[in-house]
Amino acid sequence: MCEQIDAYAIHFGLSNEWPEEYADAFEQIITCFDDDPDKAFAYVIIATARSDDAAFLGLMGCGLLEDMLRDPSSELLDRIVAEARKSGRFRWLLSNPFKVAIAPRAWEAIEKFRITGPHEEPPQDKLPPRL
Repeated sequence: MCEQIDAYAIHFGLSNEWPEEYADAFEQIITCFDDDPDKAFAYVIIATARSDDAAFLGLMGCGLLEDMLRDPSSELLDRIVAEARKSGRFRWLLSNPFKVAIAPRAWEAIEKFRITGPHEEPPQDKLPPRL
């Protein structure tokens, strides 16, 4: 999983084309929220811990994390809240999903941890350091 996230971060923004050898891995990262939300959460946590690219982490926040928050299980939502309590960097990431894109109960759970308003992404120059 770490290798997949590292490769995804490297190739993020380089071009619209993914290298063929990474196509399956990148597709798995992007789509796993539906079939395996625990794996999606793991990818988000790994990205948060391994990358200092604010644009890439913003993509993870408004992409994979936002997708997870559309209809999260209670257990997953509890894990997200627990991570938000521990990590300023995760709170920054959690500030990327827009209110209209996630479940109302998810918004209620994360709103107090966000550093921005309901439809405002956090400033890229304010990314907290890794733990």
